[in-house]
Amino acid sequence: MAFNRDNAVKYAERFWNIPCDDGLLWLTDDVIVVENKRRDLKAPASDGWQPMFVPDPDGSRAEKAVFRRTVGGKNEDRLINGWAGLADCAHYLSRCLSAGGAAISERGVAQLIQTLQARPDTKTLCEKVPQDNAQRVIDTGIFKKGDMIGYFNVSDEGDYGGRKAYSHSTMFVGKIDASKVGGVTCHTVSRFPPKSWVEDRWFLSDHYNYTLIHFSVDDMAVAPATLSAIEGWWQIDYSSRTEYVFIFRNGMARYTKRAPKSATETIHAIEGSAYWFLDASGKITFTWRATGTVDVWSPDSKGNFSSTINGSIPGKLTRLFPPT
Repeated sequence: MAFNRDNAVKYAERFWNIPCDDGLLWLTDDVIVVENKRRDLKAPASDGWQPMFVPDPDGSRAEKAVFRRTVGGKNEDRLINGWAGLADCAHYLSRCLSAGGAAISERGVAQLIQTLQARPDTKTLCEKVPQDNAQRVIDTGIFKKGDMIGYFNVSDEGDYGGRKAYSHSTMFVGKIDASKVGGVTCHTVSRFPPKSWVEDRWFLSDHYNYTLIHFSVDDMAVAPATLSAIEGWWQIDYSSRTEYVFIFRNGMARYTKRAPKSATETIHAIEGSAYWFLDASGKITFTWRATGTVDVWSPDSKGNFSSTINGSIPGKLTRLFPPT
């Protein structure tokens, strides 16, 4: 089944601040079966008790999981689990993605990222890059609602005692926030713009580098004639640099600083890899995985291209060994 972005986001909106439909709530090293906890806490649904995530009253970014009911206009809570140990983000996102047709069942963030990257219907647009670089990729419009973000902690003050590892994950819901940078949904802490009670702009904090994983289900198809016209070696000159890019028919590209000697030469000393995307105007956008560099090739009336790197740096393109 092809991934359906709308279904994934609809599920997220329904379950963003309550336990998922499987009735499980995952902790760092354990799992809570919500109905078992309901019996333990004597909080039957027939008496109005509903499980949910709510902000802690101390005003911090932390939250807690409770059974809550409202009596006489006042909330009554029975604690399921406090902030310490809550770790439901990968589980929640697995349920969102499964609702969208991408059957995934992961409980840890690193495992979720690994599983997503291994899928044949995803493309990692950039990996462990700083916020400004990731924003550049998001601003291309290639990254869409339902696509995924992995948060790699780079701060000594960050998650889990500053451990340098993937520590959080979210699903992008699009540029629906006032700042137009894009918002995300997740569990622990619960977010869904504009309903969130905490920061829900996609970058969340300055503790992270970011990995953007895109579902390719609705990427524009490329006609065989266009593929033939752009496949192969190109030279790009910019800012006193010369690089050689090989474009593959499968939507990938790689570059090297070593000039090829023939059209069939295998690329050596690879410096970086990218995915490329064609739009209806004939423009080609490259997102370079290791850096988040965005290279846009714009066609002219004669079928030639000009290059703009990161929105401002011009580049000169030369087709090497053009097909005859």
